[in-house]
Amino acid sequence: MTTALANPAQDTRNWPRYHVRLPVLVSAEGDPSKVAVPGLACEISQRGMALYGGIDLLPGDLMEVQFQNSAKLRISGIIRNRSGFCFGLEFLDTMTSPEAISEVLEPAGSAEDTPSWKTWFATHRGDVAVGAAGLLLFLTFLTAGQPAQVAQGKAYQPSLTVSESMLVALGLAEPPPPPVATGNPSARVWVDVHTGLYYCSGAELYGKSPDGKFTNQRDAQLDQFEPAARRNCN
Repeated sequence: MTTALANPAQDTRNWPRYHVRLPVLVSAEGDPSKVAVPGLACEISQRGMALYGGIDLLPGDLMEVQFQNSAKLRISGIIRNRSGFCFGLEFLDTMTSPEAISEVLEPAGSAEDTPSWKTWFATHRGDVAVGAAGLLLFLTFLTAGQPAQVAQGKAYQPSLTVSESMLVALGLAEPPPPPVATGNPSARVWVDVHTGLYYCSGAELYGKSPDGKFTNQRDAQLDQFEPAARRNCN
């Protein structure tokens, strides 16, 4: 958002100033290496500007500024003051026309300069809402129509991210297969939630590891726990 000063008549400067937030690239004018660093312009007029930039220049040095807009305008100036990494820059060539300023300030923030996509969205807000609701309903039907994967009597629900779930719902990806439970599915085991292992009856840590719990071997395998002894419980 770009705004002119509220009361230019009270400003003692010869040029109207505009408060801005414009990304720029700054470099030392005349430096053969031309290492440009990112900066942020906070105020601009036809004669100079104020900006922040992480570059080690002093008052009297020359600075080149490239505005990161569609015009990619470059302008050079002399540093008149510096406070920390805030620089006051006087342009070497005055931006003498309103058109030159408008190129830098795009979009200027007026209703006439509002980007076309914002205008389209404002006039089609209802259509967008209806389309989003329809898409959500479509995805709901897709998800409801998919057969549940069952492994030995227990519904298997793989752990998926939101994007993975969307791909599965749209039929663009397959969910991972349920793990195969082996051994005695009813065997009572002790699962260690910290290590991801489970212990059979008689093991040294059976019922002893911190924050563990008892369950059967089938549920432990469906929850992706591995047998601590590398063999299933009988």
